[in-house]
Parts: sequence; C-alpha cells; structure tokens
Amino acid sequence: MYNPKPFPVNDTERLVKFAREHNFGHLFSPGNEEPAVASIPMLIDDEFRRIRGHLALANGLWKGQEGKKVLVLFTGPNHYISPGWYEEDHAVPTWNYANVAATGHLSLLKDNEKKIEILDELTRIHEHNLGRNWWADWSDPQYSGMLKAIAAFEIEVTNVEGKWKLSQNHPKENCLNVIRNLEALGTPESKKIAEMMGSAWK
Repeated sequence: MYNPKPFPVNDTERLVKFAREHNFGHLFSPGNEEPAVASIPMLIDDEFRRIRGHLALANGLWKGQEGKKVLVLFTGPNHYISPGWYEEDHAVPTWNYANVAATGHLSLLKDNEKKIEILDELTRIHEHNLGRNWWADWSDPQYSGMLKAIAAFEIEVTNVEGKWKLSQNHPKENCLNVIRNLEALGTPESKKIAEMMGSAWK
C-alpha cells in the first residue's frame, strides 16, 4: 500500500496487537472472474506469519484460490481532520486513520478438527470479551453438521505492514490542536483517533 514516511509501522508486536484488536478483517482475493472480498473475524499468530479464518461455503470467494496470493486488511479508527484545526493558513482537509495490510498465500483447511480449532478459538476470544463462556458442543449433530457449511482457510503471510496516519507530518502544536478538537467532538471514533495520536506523540 502507499505508505510514505513518517506513517509506516513495522514493529511486529504492535502490528499483531492492532490486528487482534481489530480482527474483523477484510479478505481480498483475485477471484475467478471478478475480484472478491469478504469481511470476517480472523486469528493472527504471535509472529504475524499465519492468519486463519472461515467463510460460508456458499460464499464463492474461496473457490479456485488454493495457493493464490490474497490480501487481508485490518482497519482501525479513522476520522476527518479539518484544516481549521491547524495554526497556519492554506492547510487542506485530510483524514487520519490506522490499518494493517498483510499479503500471503491461501490454503483451504478441509479437516474438521482444524475447522473446530478455528471456531473454538474465535469463540473463546469473543466470549471472553463479553465476560461469557459459551461453547459449541461438537458432539451434538446440530453443531457438527454445520461444519459442512463452512470453508476454513489459512494464509501463510509473506508481507505485513502497518500505516498509522496520525498527523505526524505536521508540527507538534498542530497535532495537539487536532487532538483537542477531536476530544471535544466526543464521539467514539474521534476519541479513539485522539488517543492514538496522543500515543504517537509521546
């Protein structure tokens, strides 16, 4: 992706943390006749070498993609930045945001045990976030039969990069003004971007 200085983030630990916090990612594939995309929760390993997930079998994105290169995009908070929040004249509107892009080769996982491993791990993560402990009973035919309706996959990551566009190319006073204005808006998204900007300028 287009990622000029000073926006790139290459620290693996930060990239993994960000992708896990925003794990409802967007899987792009070249498709067969047309490019395809699916938005789904995914699992990322500690070194960002492997991404796993699943789609509905009825979603044709997976067909013919064995061994093909795909792109996964994890998107974080974003917000419009007004030029009126800067000190100098002749500033222009822009947008602040953060995301992580990973590319790699996709393999389909047909073994039910591997499908269950992915589903159980996703359930564990998101149930924990809710303070709950729901689990599927795979000995129940009502649940085990559903495995036939999904296509599980694994992506061996060949490249990953982060882009934190948080006004780092502006003087510090401009950034502090932007942070104050975002905080004053008080929306969930504006507060998240203001927090990321504050961390970037520490």
